[in-house]
Amino acid sequence: MLRLLVPDDKEQLLSMVTNLSADALVWSNPPYDEEKINRWMSGTKSGLSIVAIFENRIVGISAIHQFTRPRERGVGDMMIYIHQDFHGVGLGTVMTENLLFLAKNKGLHRVGLEVVEDNEAAVRLYKRFGFEIEGKKRDAYYGADGKYHNTLVMGVLISKN
Repeated sequence: MLRLLVPDDKEQLLSMVTNLSADALVWSNPPYDEEKINRWMSGTKSGLSIVAIFENRIVGISAIHQFTRPRERGVGDMMIYIHQDFHGVGLGTVMTENLLFLAKNKGLHRVGLEVVEDNEAAVRLYKRFGFEIEGKKRDAYYGADGKYHNTLVMGVLISKN
């Protein structure tokens, strides 16, 4: 089940991210601590954060942080995290589709994100939803493998879809 993130989700969300496997975190940006969860929880105000629930526990979160500065009106950045037990089952697709639907209904014009270039599954997912590669940052991500990796800057204009 998907639903909007609510303030009472904080402890479950913290539990989910602290139980992610090394494989699930390979292209992520740890640490996942209370400070980061508090930033994610701020999405409850905008209504642009959704969680996936399975057997009464959070197994995924996807959110768009909408910028508040006047020159960035209608623009936001997206993130998504899914528990390793739910990789490869289409949850990322369903969450992205629903989140972009919410963003369009809220009047957002553009959604952007950054993703590690080697995270091929994520890049394919974003491209399916119309995200285009707008740039590349060379050696901008230091991986758990002790090597630097490129990140891609991607974006989609949703007010045109």
